[in-house]
Amino acid sequence: MVQGALIWEGGAKAGALMQRWSRPGDTSFSVRRRSLLARALLRRLLAESTGAESGWTFDGESSGRPLARRADGGRAPAIAISHSGGWVACAIATVGQIGIDIEIDRPGRDILGIAGLAFGAGERRDVERGGAGAFYRIWTAREALAKARGHGLAEAADGIDRVEGAPAAGVQLRQIGGEAWWLVHATPVEGLTLAVAYSYVTP
Repeated sequence: MVQGALIWEGGAKAGALMQRWSRPGDTSFSVRRRSLLARALLRRLLAESTGAESGWTFDGESSGRPLARRADGGRAPAIAISHSGGWVACAIATVGQIGIDIEIDRPGRDILGIAGLAFGAGERRDVERGGAGAFYRIWTAREALAKARGHGLAEAADGIDRVEGAPAAGVQLRQIGGEAWWLVHATPVEGLTLAVAYSYVTP
């Protein structure tokens, strides 16, 4: 099972979510509100998918990929987190690998320059034809995929084509690096691009 959620950090729903799902150990002056909100959102998703409401803690691999841990030592779903411009997105997968990325459109950003450094040749052509919409679709998909694979920004910006020609919205099954990946693209609100990468194969 795959689940995801997107929330605005400044709204009343965010406050209610944090009140219900935050834990005393989360409270810290050094932790930003959006990180606390992401933990609360993850706890809610984990409780919904596993039935276990308590005992969840979070850690990370050296690559930065986040991990959920259960107090009872049981198997935990894969988790993914992203935030941009006040928005927080989380996703979980009970089997396999998952990554999520959101990006706020920033007018004036040098999208052709970034694409030239980070994208493959086919993806660069997509940006030349499709402009900012194509850039954010490709960037979020590459980031979501790199997060899911545990390779981080180094893979997201390695200049190898992975998602060229992907549709602007919807779901697509694609072979990437010899693995089957489901890619999801959406624009949940004006100026916000969201991508999810999911593979049911666990490395």
